[in-house]
Amino acid sequence: MPEPSRCWFCRRTAEEIAASVDSETPEEREIKKQMSQVAWFKTKFTESADLWRRAIPREFKDMDFQFVASNADQFASIKVLAEILDAKKLMLDWLADASSQLRAGGANPPSLAELSTLDMSERKSLLIMMEQFEARWHRTIGKEARSNGSSAGFDGLKLLDGLEFLVAEGLLYYDVRGQLFQIAMAKAVAKKPKKSVRMVQANGYPPVPLCSVCESLVMGLRVPERRQPPQVAEEEISTEQVENVVPSEQPVAEPMEAVQASAAATELPADVSPRVAEIVQKLGPASKEPPKIRGLHEHRAKEDWDELLEQQAKEK
Repeated sequence: MPEPSRCWFCRRTAEEIAASVDSETPEEREIKKQMSQVAWFKTKFTESADLWRRAIPREFKDMDFQFVASNADQFASIKVLAEILDAKKLMLDWLADASSQLRAGGANPPSLAELSTLDMSERKSLLIMMEQFEARWHRTIGKEARSNGSSAGFDGLKLLDGLEFLVAEGLLYYDVRGQLFQIAMAKAVAKKPKKSVRMVQANGYPPVPLCSVCESLVMGLRVPERRQPPQVAEEEISTEQVENVVPSEQPVAEPMEAVQASAAATELPADVSPRVAEIVQKLGPASKEPPKIRGLHEHRAKEDWDELLEQQAKEK
């Protein structure tokens, strides 16, 4: 048998990953809670059924179950009768409705909310549970008789026999409810991402086997593509905008009036072109000491000066 693939990074198999990091979702926790409630109610129902059997007076044991159930006020001496009839209405009516819905089949979903999300195979499995119950008792869950000779519901049953049939149907009710929650749990588990080990290529290296957890880490650490900042054409920035830009946390340059005054005092050769004179005015007078700061407009002027010298060299 071939050895299962292991993650190149953590050396675990897919099964080991699922066992170590698989967490329970809120939907799964809620379904488990409801499944526990169903199991607890089934236990309490079994305890109640034992009390009902002992509480039925012997003098009423041969009376017709449906007659007693239809005239509950006349049998007030049976203290547990109201509790029995409440259980019958709660559980048996739901089973009868569900049985007819499942037998109807067709493309239209059942009206019961618990059955509306089931597919055909799931509905068939529940229907088989109910049909097997009816075959054991030779009685139907609902009030309609079957063509196979099964009696309808409680027809013809004495009080104690009817009570036993009611208890059996109550247990079937909790079994069907438990089966519905198992189906819901399987669907909730299927929604979770699968844990696997597959070949992954990252950052240009050859592919290596990575598990689902390590793959998410490696892909999260991938070096993003470097993007160059958009280039702005020089002509889009006016001289006035450039000169007004001041670098943060630096002292403000001298006022333009002072720069112009100092530039006027600077002696320029007579044959200097107007373009050079303009640049010198921006640069200010020559100084042996380097300036403490350089504003953005000064850098721009230096670039203009270099471009001018380059252009003059080409013209020569």
